[in-house]
Amino acid sequence: MRLFKWNKMHAVFIPEIDVEHKNIFRLAEELRQAVATGAPAVQAQAILRELIARTEDHFAHEERLMRATNYPASVWHKRQHDTVRKQVKEFAPRIEGGERQAAPLLLEFLSEWLQGHTRLADCMMASHVRNYERAQAVLAS
Repeated sequence: MRLFKWNKMHAVFIPEIDVEHKNIFRLAEELRQAVATGAPAVQAQAILRELIARTEDHFAHEERLMRATNYPASVWHKRQHDTVRKQVKEFAPRIEGGERQAAPLLLEFLSEWLQGHTRLADCMMASHVRNYERAQAVLAS
């Protein structure tokens, strides 16, 4: 069974965000598989760096959307992003340094976090963004 599998329950119905989420899930699963199969450390490290970069790009995108639409729960939502940033900042050097248990621990954290965050926090934010965009379209017509 895959630890990281995007499905329709994770959809937030903002196409760009859904694509970003799918990519994060895919990269996390690639990292999980690399760790599980004992892939060379350099391969796992490259996947980790890509996962970190894409996740940071995604967080920045969501945070821009929240600011642009005056999302009332933006501070709470950003704190959740900051939790991931903190965990990655702690675990990435340990993984890069070859600590064997660091990657599985980070993956366990990310698996739980991604499931909960996309299904609740991101759905709430996306609903607000869609409503904001509809209201702006009505005002413009």
